[in-house]
Formats: sequence, structure tokens, C-alpha cells
Amino acid sequence: MLIGCKCLNEEKTVKRVIGDFHDEPWVDKIIAIDGDSSDYTVQELRQFSKVDVYVHKYLDWYHDQEIMQANIVLSYIPHNEIVFLLDFDERITQPLKEVLSKINEAGEMPDGADLVHIPRRTIDVLRYENSPFAILGRDGWPMESHEIGQFPDYQPRLIRKTHKMHWVQSPHRALVGWIQIAALRDECHILHYEKDDYRDREWIERRWLRQNAKRISLGLPCDLYEVSAKPEFADAIDPNYWKGER
Repeated sequence: MLIGCKCLNEEKTVKRVIGDFHDEPWVDKIIAIDGDSSDYTVQELRQFSKVDVYVHKYLDWYHDQEIMQANIVLSYIPHNEIVFLLDFDERITQPLKEVLSKINEAGEMPDGADLVHIPRRTIDVLRYENSPFAILGRDGWPMESHEIGQFPDYQPRLIRKTHKMHWVQSPHRALVGWIQIAALRDECHILHYEKDDYRDREWIERRWLRQNAKRISLGLPCDLYEVSAKPEFADAIDPNYWKGER
């Protein structure tokens, strides 16, 4: 089975993310698309024998460019190959690893589908007192605090590639071109961690809301997935917050 991922400046997370599944027998190759990182992400990726890394420079802000990078990942997957997609703030749980192993061994997708949605659980992490930085465990992963958001949060992550498939809608992408869809049971899920540095999350939240504010100012409806404003960032949903910015 192929693993597909995209990254930008993930030097500090490469070892924990890739190392968590790299040596699994069901993993044949990992396709990593780097956005021209300014740190040592590419060098860290090249330390793993199963990783093929390709650099495609981000031409826009990370989440605005995300859909293009996702399609670049897809372009490196051969026709009719099964690929599992993972982000660098996510971890594959053991039950999900076991399911992926069985799928790889059988060479068949669940229920004959060409797209399988995977449940995802988002967790906030423990942080040092009066600090935005996460407390890391011995395995290098952030220590869990509590679950946030909805569960299951189904994500389109397991694909048997066809030439008609492509991604639309940044940053919460949706796949088009599939014929039959399936979903895994809730215990076979992805763990999605909040950012190690909470300031990165604050920045991302405001950028997401910027897109909604722009659409409001133009009298347009929300995108496919509407972004709800957290109370602490609610000012950024007001178009006046971005007044004067191009």
C-alpha cells in the first residue's frame, strides 16, 4: 500500500509521524510532497528508506494552496493503486493499522469502494502552564488533554486511484470522480492533534475566517464547508476586521 502526504516546514514532526508506520509490513512506499520547506523537512524525510520526497513550491498561503498540493500528491499515485492519505498532525491508531494491513493483503477496498471515509478524532493537548507549547510524551507525540469537535469526523483518506479523481475546495477538501463510497467503523480512526504551538492554531483560525469574511463582503454564500468562528476569534469574521487588506 502507498501512503501519501504533503508537508511544509515539518522538520520537528517528521520522525514521529513517518516513524510511527514506516516499518509496518503493509507500507510499500511513502509519497511525500514538500512545499519547498525553509527548514530541514526534506533532509529528515530522506532518512527513511521507503520515502520518496518531491518538492513542489507553495505559491500561496498553506491552506489556500492546500488543494493544489493534494492534487499533486494524487498525480504521483499510479492508476488503480490503493493509497492512504495522512497529514503531519495525525496518527494512525492500532485498529486502523490492522484494517489497512488486511486491505493491503487482500488488495481490495472495503465493499468494493474506490473511496473510503476514515473516522477522525481531534484532541487538544496538554500544554505547559502559561505557555502555548505542548507537552510531549516519551514517544514524541503530544500528551492528550481532551477531545474537541465532533466524532466521528469522517475524512476521505483511502482511495483506489482512477484518472477521473481530483480534489476540490480548500482547505477542507472533497474528492470528486469516485463511483462507490464506504466508511470504516468508529474504532478504526485517525488521531488528529492540535498544533504543538497554539499560536499556529490562532493564526490558522483567523486565516480561515478571513475567507468567510471576504465572501460576506461580496454577498456570496459560504463555501462547501462553513467555518464557524470560535469566540476568541469572532472579530475576524467581520469584514471590517480585514478592511484595507488586499
